[in-house]
Amino acid sequence: MSDGPASIEIPDVVGMTGREAHVVCRGLGLFLGYYNMDQQLPQGKVIAYQEPPPGTRVAPATAVRIWTALDPLPGDRDHGSQ
Repeated sequence: MSDGPASIEIPDVVGMTGREAHVVCRGLGLFLGYYNMDQQLPQGKVIAYQEPPPGTRVAPATAVRIWTALDPLPGDRDHGSQ
């Protein structure tokens, strides 16, 4: 294992609430970021998608971006207009 402590594996947070994912990510030394930066982290909503995907190895303090089921997914911008 040459990755050493400078590499963290992204956890699978899909299906968790924002609150649960925040605790998991903080415990690993990662940040949790909501795709819509104008709104607060959706603490009670279930996460439907994340980026980077689970299993990706990243540097400490990397942000894991999340989307809930009500948010337009990346690449789905045409379908997410209100």
